[in-house]
Amino acid sequence: MLQKLSFILLACFGCTSLSQAQETCIIEGTFSNTKLCHGDAHIQKVYLNRMNEMELPILVDSATVNGNSFVIRHQLKDGHQSEIYLLTGFDNGNTAFFVEPGTVKIHMDAAYPNGAHATGTPTNDLYEAYKRIGEQCTRIQMDSLRQFSQIHPVAWIDSKEGIASRTRIGGEAKFKTHLARMRFLLEHNDSPLSPLMMQKELLYTISFDEANRLRQSMNPALDGHPYEEAFSNAVLAKNIGIGSELPNITMPTADNKKLTLKDFRGKYVLLDFWASWCGPCRREIPFVIKLYNETRSVKDKFVIVSFSLDNKKKAWTDAIPTMGMNLPDWVHVSDLYGWNSPAARDLGVSAIPKTFLLDPEGKLIAIDLRGDHMIQKVKELLGL
Repeated sequence: MLQKLSFILLACFGCTSLSQAQETCIIEGTFSNTKLCHGDAHIQKVYLNRMNEMELPILVDSATVNGNSFVIRHQLKDGHQSEIYLLTGFDNGNTAFFVEPGTVKIHMDAAYPNGAHATGTPTNDLYEAYKRIGEQCTRIQMDSLRQFSQIHPVAWIDSKEGIASRTRIGGEAKFKTHLARMRFLLEHNDSPLSPLMMQKELLYTISFDEANRLRQSMNPALDGHPYEEAFSNAVLAKNIGIGSELPNITMPTADNKKLTLKDFRGKYVLLDFWASWCGPCRREIPFVIKLYNETRSVKDKFVIVSFSLDNKKKAWTDAIPTMGMNLPDWVHVSDLYGWNSPAARDLGVSAIPKTFLLDPEGKLIAIDLRGDHMIQKVKELLGL
């Protein structure tokens, strides 16, 4: 999953223009053998899948395998950014690589597609270099075990002392690998590979302060990239508390627009998690409506954002007018993933109703305000 967000200037050949080259990712794949791992059949077709926000594969293209090769010419949409896609069609895993403008060359063994190598474009080449750091860690440990077996008898290797020696070498190798990966990603912090790998492989090993410094080290060239956003949110999710900045969650509207918390900077925000099926939420909504009515005089300074944890659109959108919430400037959003919502996960929402009150800079003022106390607190902040 990697790429330096830079374009390679290509000379024009024939009728292929630079703009056309930038709008297409050509995937040229070859197999050492096409026989499936768990049967005698051979691969007939491969499928290109994009990962959605839930990291679920969405089929976007395919190609027939001819002999031991295939070609996919995938047209990229305007504004496409380098992202990880999955190649499927095997019976033993998949192949992950970056889809970006240019020609990606993939060589794989049908039995072990996850061990494939993808090269030819900036991010894929960088990803291959990154993977070699981990491979070096494995080689160091294997070489050490080989030396042990030459010097010591089997009984010693399996003894308490031998196990302790192997554990020490393994721990040292892993720590050195961790440092090497960190250095590599910092040196290439203008590539989407950097925030992606920091989130997936390094974030769980470091403190919030260290992670936040890494977040702040990201190159501005990545601003707005989904992997930069995901890494930033994962870091901020480690330290949610009064005075902290909340993750910049994505909030889809009923008409398929996507808002984020940053869109409301400059205003106080009441972020209210609820659902149409939630009894306690329905009992709390009259207080939210009262708050809405009593703050209309300062609507330029305050906004209510109701995030539904429904997973059925009709149930969500029908409940809004039924509960009297279909009012001007009241923002209604939902990703319709229910309890699997990435927004709920990032904010640690495990029960509803759940409210977060933010200041105009996006900092958390209060959590779980309810009833008249909520109304009083907001009105005090707004000088009402």
